[in-house]
Amino acid sequence: MTLHTADGRSRRHAVRGALSVGQPEKACVVPEWLSQDGRKREIFASDPYYRDAWDDLTALLGTEWDVAEQFHRVVPMVLKADAVAVRGGARLLAAARAAGFVPVAWSRFRFNRHITRELWRYQLNVATRERIDVMDMIMPTGESLYVLLRDTAESGMPATARLGGMKGPTRPEDRQPHHLRHIAGGAQASVLTYVHVADEPADVLRELGVFFDRPERRRILAALDSRQDVTPLVLAALAEVEACTEESDLFWKPALDRLDAQLPGHPDSAELAALIHQVRSGHSKDWQSLLAFTDRYGLQWSHWDRAAVAAQLSARHLEAEPVIPDVNPSAWSVDSRSPAEGRATAATGTTGERLGR
Repeated sequence: MTLHTADGRSRRHAVRGALSVGQPEKACVVPEWLSQDGRKREIFASDPYYRDAWDDLTALLGTEWDVAEQFHRVVPMVLKADAVAVRGGARLLAAARAAGFVPVAWSRFRFNRHITRELWRYQLNVATRERIDVMDMIMPTGESLYVLLRDTAESGMPATARLGGMKGPTRPEDRQPHHLRHIAGGAQASVLTYVHVADEPADVLRELGVFFDRPERRRILAALDSRQDVTPLVLAALAEVEACTEESDLFWKPALDRLDAQLPGHPDSAELAALIHQVRSGHSKDWQSLLAFTDRYGLQWSHWDRAAVAAQLSARHLEAEPVIPDVNPSAWSVDSRSPAEGRATAATGTTGERLGR
């Protein structure tokens, strides 16, 4: 994993913010300028990933209001493996830039099953077994790109809330053409979300702890107040990631057609042919058996074709509430102000409306 920032800024911040010898360690806390959700503040205060990044933040930059202002100005946009496969990264970056978000740093990394589970630790309790299995098919397939964006707009809300409002919902039927998840690619399925955006500034910190080790976290934190637009370098990094990832449009019906085209003349394929017919007609969603038959008969079906079909057919969510629900951007735009404007109201602890899964 390699992070790139403006030349020299990381070194200057590291020297300025280093803890002096003998300075007492401060308890991990979640200030209200990091989250509008009281339950999240309570849980994150004992979350080891949040603590890792919180300790880095306090060691490098402190926790004064000028730091809060910096933190509200940035938001990471994670281009996941499915966005890379459909070659949607450049479109996503263009949409973000058009809305006033400027890339100031980036890092390449790869999801694994542990990162996937820890990133959504407090939401996966509502995911079906099928959804988690399909996530494991998609997330680690190739590298992802973590892009730190600086919000140049004067919106009065954290950058996380503003970009989160652009992201679009998980449910594909609720996505609109202006949503990032619609812009990324034509294939629309619940588990094909393409892009991840942290809900709140507190999530930005915790996710730094989930994704990166200490040196990488500190380099990212040192870029909080960077003004240098590194878009050309991010696009170059994206091109390198794409070159290592098989391209696919992730449309499930053509993927199923490519499997079906291999069956004529293949011995003992009648059962698979019948299952494909049932899936096409909407009478079956048994993607696991499709994959099992494919392997049993030694058919050549690409990983992304398998993932595209599984993503379309897999069950979505359980009828339950996540441990920590999504936070509606209106929690910040209605009941909060920017850190510089909101000191008088920061102690109210207003918890905004949550987004459903």
